Amino acid sequence: MIKWENSKYGPKTRKFLSKPPQDFPLFTLLDGAVRSGKTLNIIQKIPQIFEFTGSEYLKVFSGYSRNSVKNNVLTELKPFIENYLGGTVKYNASTGEMEIKLFGKHYDCYVTGGGKSDSVNAIQGSTWDFWYANELPRHNYAFYNMALSRLTPECARAFADSNPESSNHWLYQEKILPYLNGDEKVREIFEYWHFTMHDNANLSDVFIQNQEKLYKGAFKKRKIDGLWVIAEGLVYDTFSLDKHTISDYALAEKIRNNEITEYFLGVDWGWNHPTVCLLLGADCSGLCYVIDELCSVKIDADGVIKWINQKQNEYGKFFSYANCDNARPEQNEKLRRYTNLVIYEEKPKVEDSISLVRSLINYDRLIVSNKCMHTLDEFGLYRYADENADCPLKCNDDCMDALRYGLYRHLTQR
Repeated sequence: MIKWENSKYGPKTRKFLSKPPQDFPLFTLLDGAVRSGKTLNIIQKIPQIFEFTGSEYLKVFSGYSRNSVKNNVLTELKPFIENYLGGTVKYNASTGEMEIKLFGKHYDCYVTGGGKSDSVNAIQGSTWDFWYANELPRHNYAFYNMALSRLTPECARAFADSNPESSNHWLYQEKILPYLNGDEKVREIFEYWHFTMHDNANLSDVFIQNQEKLYKGAFKKRKIDGLWVIAEGLVYDTFSLDKHTISDYALAEKIRNNEITEYFLGVDWGWNHPTVCLLLGADCSGLCYVIDELCSVKIDADGVIKWINQKQNEYGKFFSYANCDNARPEQNEKLRRYTNLVIYEEKPKVEDSISLVRSLINYDRLIVSNKCMHTLDEFGLYRYADENADCPLKCNDDCMDALRYGLYRHLTQR
């Protein structure tokens, strides 16, 4: 736990902390290297922001889960408020309700998780004047959009911290890159602060030097330099956001015009790791599409069945089959009984199915909807351990596995 009274402040930290809350736009992101002080900078800014926004509306803290907010934020916020500023923090872990008393004022707060596909349900209908998103890239995209729409008071402010991910990530593509390119519309509502380890005056030179020796290549650029870069050794290194993605609107037009002639699914079962169900399609020319995705932890066959039925109604199309991970035969049997799909359990060899997917990408015959954020993220993360490895690392592969299952069945059974 940090000793706030002994804290040191580098030039960039002092600049951030001295900026008046009213001079920040609606949404401010602090990103960069691990241990660069991003979270602590926001925590120290909270008293000023609360004073500016007042106590009329709810203040929300989110992370991947409530527990991650507790571990990453509240363990530092509580002693800062109570021991350093003389206030009080009361937090109910079972409900997420939190009460902060500071400088004679009372603030109602709420702590919630934003990392699951159904997280958005917990925040519908409320009005906030403050939102702090810890580890924003781990939030579900629908939650992120809903959270910004809750900030309706004129004085409302959102702050977020982030470690770098792939440059394919929606946060980089939608906010950071346009900001860096001088997009005025983005800069009107978004501000970007980038920190490296050298910006944290509390870190010793020896610590930083030791950390720099631990990493190389893309991982050094992310963890030490705090850059959004694609990892080395990507499985699908020719996948391009420019060439291989399509807007949700443009894809919906193709569906309405009956340009896509076949619809099918790939399913990869999980529990603590996400279960993924990808809706895939193909047209008469041989182009394949990733149309929609379900990606959620702790979801079973009943949740997948519900999603499939919803999507058949939403798109008004018949889905012909699903090729599913064969590790969960009882889940696959439920899909057989309660959907109108033919259910296959053909788990192809990793190398063979990767080759098929790679050939689609190399010939520009795989197109992904920009709404499939988890799938797009994994294209920038799914990688080999080294250049001599035959199989990719078993991480960042949930969507990639579902993609392989669905496309392998489609491509080998025609």
